[in-house]
Amino acid sequence: MTDSILWINHAGYELRSGGLRIVVDPWIEGLAFADSWAQISKTRYAYEDFAGVDYIWFSHEHPDHFSPGNLRKIAPEIRKTITVLFAKTHDRRVAKFCEKLGFKLRDIGDGETVALNDTVRFTLGMVHADSWCFIETAERTYLNMNDCVPPLGFHAKLAAKLGRPVDVLFTQFSYANFVGNPGDDARMQRAAQYKLSQMRAQIAAYKPKVLIPFASHVWFCRDENYHMNSGANRIEDIYRLFAGGGSDCVVLYPGDVYAIGAPHNSAASIARYVADRAAHSAPLPLADAPVPREKLEALDRDQRARVREKNALWPLRLVALAGKLSPVSIHLTDLNLSLRYSLFDGIVWTDTPESACEIALASPLFAMLLQHGYGYGTVDISGRFRELRPSGRPMLSRNFVPQRYNEMGFYFPSSFFSPSFLLERLRAL
Repeated sequence: MTDSILWINHAGYELRSGGLRIVVDPWIEGLAFADSWAQISKTRYAYEDFAGVDYIWFSHEHPDHFSPGNLRKIAPEIRKTITVLFAKTHDRRVAKFCEKLGFKLRDIGDGETVALNDTVRFTLGMVHADSWCFIETAERTYLNMNDCVPPLGFHAKLAAKLGRPVDVLFTQFSYANFVGNPGDDARMQRAAQYKLSQMRAQIAAYKPKVLIPFASHVWFCRDENYHMNSGANRIEDIYRLFAGGGSDCVVLYPGDVYAIGAPHNSAASIARYVADRAAHSAPLPLADAPVPREKLEALDRDQRARVREKNALWPLRLVALAGKLSPVSIHLTDLNLSLRYSLFDGIVWTDTPESACEIALASPLFAMLLQHGYGYGTVDISGRFRELRPSGRPMLSRNFVPQRYNEMGFYFPSSFFSPSFLLERLRAL
């Protein structure tokens, strides 16, 4: 039986080979990242279609790849027949969630290869908190790099280690986080061009027979981030750039079935994406209720209590003394209030005008920063803020470092001496 791909949406698809059905990163419906991203096109894959699926691989925990709400909608009797493949992590959060829902779970270590059946092998590798996979079947090989942004030289080294040539390469084709304020066209263009350079580096290293651009079939759907659509790479331009190279560029639309190596009408798929995108000519009419000042103060107290309980912050105070962990000045746009926030002192309300602050965002997003360890990542990827000073974004990020690591089960300073923590940091170099 010839290998084939049934396209789900965005970064999701079902690979059928050797009698197996392997689903990758299925985001079926709904919004992601604090209701900040929407899919360009409607998914045709239904929850009932998971019946008979053997494996689901989640590349990482982001909700456009791993959607808890969507997984809950898969019938329990179907869930128990599916094995989830996921990277071994320190906290096993995703693994525990899937096991609680009734899925079987197979933890896979960085660089580990497992046999899914007699003819299909699955290799996983980590890049920071993301992972890539290399699937080998009797007929073809498939390398999925999804959102991985590895260091320079990574791809050449990996290509040499894989053991078999790459037949099909899946790679992200546009940016996926904050890249500039309204009017920052040059900054958005640089981010889009950087993504193209990453694609070219992968193509040069792996020399795939088939290139499938993916993981970017979304639009920024809120008032605060809608401007970023204007600079994002478009699938028709990606096809025009890469179709004439050494790889066959294949664009797949939700519901398309592609027999690997067979002719595919990418022009028809592109036309449908273009038509769907044209329908998103304005932000969605969504509004978040402001979070009162008193509630923000309570969230701040709770978060600082959790951080103090789980961490000894003296190593980070040394970082602060070195000038690398300064407070960040934030303007809450919906409350018309300003504050100075620091990891150590929390919220200090100020009379700073918006124009003199470093970051501007709405109170519900600031509440998310205070409430969840993943809050900074969600806010950054949502793009729903303005950076009023060039240093604003890194300053905001640094003040939420312990919360992010605590979410993954790492605590300060003991984590500095943990082999798993040190390995994570080495991967980030």
